[in-house]
Amino acid sequence: MRLNNKIAIITGAGRGIGRAIALGYAAEGAHIALAARTVDELNTVAAEIRATGQRAIAIPCDVTSEDQVKTMIKTALEEFGRIDILVNNAGAGAFRPGYGTPLETWNWMMDVNAKSTYLCTKHAWRPMRQTGGGTIINISSTSGTRAYPMYAAYTASKWAQIGFTKATAEEGKPDHIRVNAIAPGKVDTPMRAGLAEDKARMLTAQDCVGVAIFFASDDARFVTGQALEIEWFGPAAD
Repeated sequence: MRLNNKIAIITGAGRGIGRAIALGYAAEGAHIALAARTVDELNTVAAEIRATGQRAIAIPCDVTSEDQVKTMIKTALEEFGRIDILVNNAGAGAFRPGYGTPLETWNWMMDVNAKSTYLCTKHAWRPMRQTGGGTIINISSTSGTRAYPMYAAYTASKWAQIGFTKATAEEGKPDHIRVNAIAPGKVDTPMRAGLAEDKARMLTAQDCVGVAIFFASDDARFVTGQALEIEWFGPAAD
């Protein structure tokens, strides 16, 4: 098992990519602190993990609140004693042109996508450093590496997230803390529900799990500061 007895905190863990990574990590031997706002979903995922024989706790948390993030970290440390892996997965999206984006929508996406990554990283850093290091994985988007119309605010928040990834990766080298980002293309998750898109040409949440395991494992012990794009591609046209 590549993550045997590692302790992971995963935000946005009740559904979608966060849930898939949590179950994937548990299958590789990790114990999981699950964080999100929706308690029922967290409890369901925690029960699924416990059924595999791994430990799991559900921590209700709004990751845009510094006080709640502090409590999340404290609760995880009380339960497990350390933090080896942090997955900043919580995310939000609304898709419209920059000139047509209300300020409250801009602020919401910046808070959920960028501010939460900063807050969780900030408060997990010292516990990781005190136990010899760790790894932080930020779930970003190809919108953090490319420009798309109708995605102005979302793109800005994801570029901020990847910039933060690269800067903290440099800062983490003396502390043996690796920081990387996964940048998926369109993923069939609840965030995209209701959009007129061809789901057959989208990633699934499960498609993100292998990369997340790699970044968290010793196989990636010398990998930091990377933003790895993953995207659907189909068979070649006849």
